[in-house]
Amino acid sequence: MKMLTPKEAAVVVGCSPQQIRTLIRKGTLKAKKVNRWKDSNGDWRYSYAISASEARRYAREPQTRGFPRGKKRS
Repeated sequence: MKMLTPKEAAVVVGCSPQQIRTLIRKGTLKAKKVNRWKDSNGDWRYSYAISASEARRYAREPQTRGFPRGKKRS
């Protein structure tokens, strides 16, 4: 199973990496926390791994609100 970073998943879905992280925190998109480490301040940091099939599943879902996915604002 191919795992994607939020940046890679954003390309598949057609949104920003920050929106991918928001969807993960809301529970709309399933992901795993990986690569935990402590930063210089002693705080724990981590990244997400999203399966490619999960990103494609979300991209196929009809969008009911907001600016259309994959379109650039002019």
